[in-house]
Amino acid sequence: MILVTGGTGLVGGHLLYRFRESGIPTRALYRDLKSIDKTRAIFNSYGAEKEALVDDIEWIQGDVLEIPSLEQAMNGVTQVYHCAAIVDGAPFWQMKKVNVTGTSNVINTAQAYQVKKLCYVSSIATLGDPVGQRAINEEDFFNLDAKNSNYAISKYGGEMEAWRATQEGMNVVIVNPGVIIGEGNWESGSGKLFSQTYKQQPFYTNGSSGFVDVRDVTKVMIQLMNSDIVNERFIIVQSSIHYKEVLSKISHSLKKKAPRILVPKWMLYIISAIMKIGQWIGFKRGLERATVQSLTSHSKYDGSKITKFVDFNYTPIDESILRVSDYYLKAIK
Repeated sequence: MILVTGGTGLVGGHLLYRFRESGIPTRALYRDLKSIDKTRAIFNSYGAEKEALVDDIEWIQGDVLEIPSLEQAMNGVTQVYHCAAIVDGAPFWQMKKVNVTGTSNVINTAQAYQVKKLCYVSSIATLGDPVGQRAINEEDFFNLDAKNSNYAISKYGGEMEAWRATQEGMNVVIVNPGVIIGEGNWESGSGKLFSQTYKQQPFYTNGSSGFVDVRDVTKVMIQLMNSDIVNERFIIVQSSIHYKEVLSKISHSLKKKAPRILVPKWMLYIISAIMKIGQWIGFKRGLERATVQSLTSHSKYDGSKITKFVDFNYTPIDESILRVSDYYLKAIK
């Protein structure tokens, strides 16, 4: 039996499809019945008749912060894919609670139920800057003194819990995906790249990041979990691309105008300061200074290590964007 946490999210939902397509007994956590509709939408991206496979999953109502529900979910499980996390739209205390304490709960319960192997979905946000001009690789460790976003700090804390588990004798693999392109929730994470571009928002920032197809991420995770590889982490990035280029590619595939107005770094800092004032008077959302740094920095990532460990080739990002855009256009009709 396989357990997937975060099964109603982007990575977790695509993972569940792979398992149900191959008939592997699978269990997943869900918080409320409405959230399962997100997984149905993901299954539907593989074919109109595929969403029925969602009902073949053994759904356990629970939460990574509720240990009794984790104990129920872990009973008889041999592998855990820990995908649950808060990505954006939440205050730091909530991110820390889910991404760090939740990860600790999952790991501790998995150890208690003698789970054979665990895959932790981290992020390139937990990586540090390289020495010199080379691309960032798995040896570039998180810099606690740098300008780090709340998300990066919380995911780093979760990753430390995963490394702690390896010291306690648990078999763990960690994946550090870049910005994940895939069919899913269009109002959060990378899904907003498509929904906002469709609305023809005209702005872009002068930065770059690493991008990867969600189907590549799930394929790698399954291969790693079914291998003898343990206690390693892998950057999962197909290519490092400027945000403007990515948005232009999405605009072209959606048949919309590409963004044309550069928002300079100094303006983003002003917006960040104004939003900070908004937070002080009660508004929840803001723009962190660390996020401004991320949106305007030119980061390059080396995702080649994984190809030396498993039989795997990345999907070109252009193909990923075309596929996801096509599904987006069908989904909004």
